[in-house]
Amino acid sequence: MKETDIERIIIKLLKEGKKPVKVGDVERITGYNRNIIQKVVNRLAVEGKVEIDRCYNKILGLKGEADGR
Repeated sequence: MKETDIERIIIKLLKEGKKPVKVGDVERITGYNRNIIQKVVNRLAVEGKVEIDRCYNKILGLKGEADGR
């Protein structure tokens, strides 16, 4: 599994669910290694694509897109 595939899965989950997603939830849904998922999430946050809450290890949503589109 490539990191770009994990990135697509994360963005799809955020768009469809329209609510915060925990890294552990992504791990359970996909079955991929938590460390790789966290690496992708951190990269997306640095690039400004997603907003994260580091205290609770949640992906809050897509940055700059209130309706998730």
